[in-house]
Amino acid sequence: MASIVTKTRAFLNKSGEPGQINNKAKLFLALPMMPAALSNTLIHNAYIKFYTDMVGLDVKYVGILYLVFGIWNAINDPALGVFIDRFKFRKNRGKYVYLMRVTAPIAVLSSLAMIFAQPSWQDWVIFAFMLMLLFVYDTAATAYSIAYAAYVYVAAPTNKERVDVSVVQTYVGHIGGFFGTIVPTLLLVGESNRPLTTVLLSGVLMVNALLYFVALKPLQDKEEMYRDDFESEEGAFGKQLRSDARNALTSRAFITYILYQFFARGPMVIYFTPFLYMMDYVLRLNGGQATVVDVVPGLIMFACAPFIGRASKRFGIKKVAVYSAPFLAFAFLSLFLVQNMVQALVVYTAVIVFAAFGSIIHVPMMAAIVDEDEQRTGVRKAGLFTGLNALLTIPVGGMHTVIFTTILGAFTFVSGLEVQNDLAVQGIRIGASVIPFISVLVGIIPMMLSPITFKREQELSVFSEQQHRRQTEV
Repeated sequence: MASIVTKTRAFLNKSGEPGQINNKAKLFLALPMMPAALSNTLIHNAYIKFYTDMVGLDVKYVGILYLVFGIWNAINDPALGVFIDRFKFRKNRGKYVYLMRVTAPIAVLSSLAMIFAQPSWQDWVIFAFMLMLLFVYDTAATAYSIAYAAYVYVAAPTNKERVDVSVVQTYVGHIGGFFGTIVPTLLLVGESNRPLTTVLLSGVLMVNALLYFVALKPLQDKEEMYRDDFESEEGAFGKQLRSDARNALTSRAFITYILYQFFARGPMVIYFTPFLYMMDYVLRLNGGQATVVDVVPGLIMFACAPFIGRASKRFGIKKVAVYSAPFLAFAFLSLFLVQNMVQALVVYTAVIVFAAFGSIIHVPMMAAIVDEDEQRTGVRKAGLFTGLNALLTIPVGGMHTVIFTTILGAFTFVSGLEVQNDLAVQGIRIGASVIPFISVLVGIIPMMLSPITFKREQELSVFSEQQHRRQTEV
C-alpha cells in the first residue's frame, strides 16, 4: 500500500518537461469538465426524450424550441465572451475561477427546475416553461464554459500541456457524461416510471452540484496569470464587441475550425438523443441492455485516449482530425444496418472511439487559434473567441436536433407511444446514421484548409510559453 501511495504521489508531481505544470495540476485543470459534461448531457440529450415521452410534449415543439434557443445563443455567447475578456482581475475575487463559481449554481438550479414540468399542462405552457429555463441555463453554462476554457489556456500555455489536459478532460468528461446518461438510459428506455425518474434525476443533479464544488475548490486565480489581461473603457463595450468580432471572423484558422465543428462534430453534440431512440424504438432493448451499450464503448475509449493524445503530439492536431473523420463517418453509417445488441455494441464503440479524436484536439486547437490572434494583434481575446465559438457551434446541436425531430415527424413518429410503426423506426435509423454520415464527411473539407499545421502549432506553442509561463500551478 505504501508503495502504491508513493508511486501515485511521484506520478502526480511529475511534469512532462522541466518548468511545465505537473500531472496533479493537469488533473485539477480537467476536473471542471466533469460537472459541465453531466449538465450538458442532461439538457441537450436526455431531457428531449424525457419531454416527449414522459411530459408528452409534441416532437414538433421540440424542434421549434431548439430553433428559438439557437437565436438566443446568437445574442448571448459573443457578448458574454467580450464581457469576460473585459472583466477585471481583482486580488480579492480573482477572475475566471470566480466567474465559474458564480455561474455553476445557476446552471444546476435551472436544470433541476426543468424536470418538474407536468403532463397536464398545455403544450404551449410546457414549451414556454422549458424555453425560459433553457435561457437561464444557457447563460450560466456559457459563461462557465468560456471562463473555464480561457483559464485552461493561460494555466497550460504550451501545446503539449494542453493536449495532456485535453486527454484528462476526455476521461473526466465521459465520467460526467456517464452520470448524465446512466439514469436516463435505465429509465427512459423500455417501461417508464415518471415519479421514480423525477426522484433519480433530482439525485443526479445533486451529484452534479457536488461535482461542481469539488472541481472548483482547488482552482486559484493568480495575479501573474493576468498581467497581460485585456482591459478597455467600460463605455466602449458595444463598439469593442463589434470590432473584435469582425477581427476574429477574418481568422482563417478560426473559420475553418468552426466549419469543421459545425459538420464533423455536430452529430456528437446530440449523440445521446438518437441513441435513446435507437435503443428504445428500433432495437427494443430494456434499460439494462441499453446501459451496457452506453457504458462499454466509453470504457474502450478510455483505453485508447492516451494513444490519441500521443498521436496528436506526434503528427499534429490537424492531421489527427482529418484522418479520423472518415472512420467516424462510416461508423455512423453502420448504425443503419444494426439489428441487435451485439452489433450495436460494436458500432457504437467505433463511433465513440473515433469521435474522441475530435474531442481531444479541441482544447489545443482553440488555444492555438487564440495564440495566433494574440501574436497577430498584440491583444489576447480568449473570451471573445470562446464566446464566438459557442455562438457558432452551440446552435449546431439545435440544428441537428431540429433535423432529427423533423425527420421523426415526417416519418410519423408519435410522442408517448411505446411502440412506433415501421415508418417511424425507419426515420429514427435515417436520423441516427445517414445524416451524421453526410455531415462528418463534409466536415473534413474545412479542416484540410486549416492553416494550423504541425509546424505552426509548434511556433505558437513557443510564443504562448514566452507570453504566459508564470506561476501557473493550480
